[in-house]
Amino acid sequence: MPATKTLPRCAHDAIESAIDEAADEEPVVLWWDDGGYLRDIVRNTSSQLGCEFQAAEQTPIELRADAPRDRTVWYIPQASSDDVDWFKDVEHTGDVIEQHIGKLAARCFENDRLQAATIRTAYEDAEDQEKVAKTLYDELNGEGGLPSLQGLQTKIVLEGHDDPVQFVLEHGTENLPKGDDLIEIRDLLVDNGVAAVDGVSDAQTIVERTRRWAVAEWLVDEGLDKSRLPQEYQPEASSGFGVSRPELRSVLSKTERKQELARVYLDPEQRFWHNVLHTYDDPWDFVDCPVDASLEHRLWDEWTQSFHAGDYEECATQAEQRYERLNATYGDVSWTQLWDQAIDIATLANELETWEETGDTGDVVELYGDVEDGTWQIDNAVFNLVISGEPETALPEEHPATATLEGLRSSLVESRYLEYLTDLGDLVEDQIEAGSPFVGENHAHQFFAEEQEHLQSGQSVALFIVDALRFDLAHELAESIRSELPQLEVDESKWVGTLPSDTEFGKAALTPGSKFSFNIELQDGELVPERNGRKITPYRRETLLENDGWSYIMQDAEDEVGWGQSRVAYYWNDIDETGEKELTDFEELFSERIDAISQIICEKVGNGGFDRAYILADHGFVSLPRHVDIDDLHPPDGGEKVTRRWVSGAGLDGDSPGVLLDEDTHLGYLDNDTRISILTDPIQRFRNQGLPDARFYHGGILPQEFVLNFVTITQE
Repeated sequence: MPATKTLPRCAHDAIESAIDEAADEEPVVLWWDDGGYLRDIVRNTSSQLGCEFQAAEQTPIELRADAPRDRTVWYIPQASSDDVDWFKDVEHTGDVIEQHIGKLAARCFENDRLQAATIRTAYEDAEDQEKVAKTLYDELNGEGGLPSLQGLQTKIVLEGHDDPVQFVLEHGTENLPKGDDLIEIRDLLVDNGVAAVDGVSDAQTIVERTRRWAVAEWLVDEGLDKSRLPQEYQPEASSGFGVSRPELRSVLSKTERKQELARVYLDPEQRFWHNVLHTYDDPWDFVDCPVDASLEHRLWDEWTQSFHAGDYEECATQAEQRYERLNATYGDVSWTQLWDQAIDIATLANELETWEETGDTGDVVELYGDVEDGTWQIDNAVFNLVISGEPETALPEEHPATATLEGLRSSLVESRYLEYLTDLGDLVEDQIEAGSPFVGENHAHQFFAEEQEHLQSGQSVALFIVDALRFDLAHELAESIRSELPQLEVDESKWVGTLPSDTEFGKAALTPGSKFSFNIELQDGELVPERNGRKITPYRRETLLENDGWSYIMQDAEDEVGWGQSRVAYYWNDIDETGEKELTDFEELFSERIDAISQIICEKVGNGGFDRAYILADHGFVSLPRHVDIDDLHPPDGGEKVTRRWVSGAGLDGDSPGVLLDEDTHLGYLDNDTRISILTDPIQRFRNQGLPDARFYHGGILPQEFVLNFVTITQE
């Protein structure tokens, strides 16, 4: 039964009636308010009725200080007392109202005054009258719709919450009352369809049965046959009016305690409907039900069986379904992270299987560097899998993923990924030995010549030269910019980096000059990059750029003047430095570095400061699995300069390890006397002093090291 009046309306009626019944034409109406929660309402109502309002601040006798001349309401925020006889005259000439907020609230329900008396009693008997008063005021102050009597009773008992089912589902035994109030909540639960708690008087049992009922309701909503449930747990049929959804789904969509409730509703000790769920052959029928550990565990077991059967595409689809539901329900919790990683595992397995089955022996640059379909996506999948960590360590130990996930992950990122790298190395070796391996490709040392039309057009241009930006990381960076600045045109294209794939040569190649002005040659046993016959040192590189009209800015340099120029070359080295210093967990740091450079680029380009921008790389890198036995090689005879991945010398021959780069390779920048023995095998190193770089390295001739992704950004 809904209320028929608001508190202000009831106060208005009470004062108006008192004035009408008073003996004097200009009476004083005395209002006693036990608790003092009606002060604002009585003051505002008095004003509306043209009455003066005076309130006792310390003691009732204050009101006798000055005799009222007009209609007046005296307000005393305390209970009346027979010991006080200061207002006998008011009783005879005016009127006295004794109404606290509980009594006045009961008068709001004219059509059910007998039951409404419970509102007054609830206020008078409350241990914390202020909380009850606040609930009554908030519900009956006229600023919203009028509540039902039952709804108001529920809010009083549940301290402001209006739905007993949702309160119990979210808070459990926390803040549940005892004694008669608990029984009242139980009865309210029964009235709301939770028949399983009928007759129960224990708070813990009430909570357990209510939650079990709510999980059953959600499963039925997803298609479970409710006849398989005990009668008392079968949800009532929907009325058919409006959109109905499970109570628990509603709770989880609104609560701020999502992570805490994930631990409740996916708790392996709370397998709500284990026996019922096991009567179904296919648990994926209920994939969108994110509650009940029994379902969660069964889904994982079925998923791993499909994975071992090789159904990788189906596994990726199923994992994505489960991830999306858990993420929408709980956010970033360990169960969500598990299924997110499962997507990466299935995706990587599918890509590796495709690679293994095709046995492609085509052009390795095209094979790896095709922006849409290249095998760089395998490296990207491995990278994502590594940085997603070990979500199983945060799961309850009873979850089956704690025993299986690590094995799935390591089989892909260690043994099978290493086999893929080895296959790529063999392809590179075959292609180079066949002669003229990279003819017709864009080469990094020719970038300034190839892009001259745009670089010399008079447009404002920014170059972001990022050290060790592997193909897949460049793609991640491009995607980040597309997402942040959708108004920009962002294009990717493959380029062949300069060999050896080390910083010295890669950065030297990205300098102004004609296609044929760059070369690498041996000088006194050292391999030296040159432009127009002069050695390119870092200082010479800066000079070449500045002489060509570029403002040269290094990472972290405070150079606002430089950024104000129309052509800027900005160098950023964090990825290479991170990989060389952090020899174990560098992948996670790489992800942070990509976010950092993305913010810099978006800040500089996004405000329209440049008409055109390029993201360039000097070389890529290889990241090996964590557990690899490195094959240390003795440098070949005739080697003059020895590094971990390459050896140079005029006396090297075709019997040297790896492949031989010389003038016959037709790279366009090696002279007659320059020969480089460069490794293609991912686990081979030449014995040399310095860091062992067991996991992170570059300098060799795997596609990950020298096939680059240059990104072009233009204003649309």
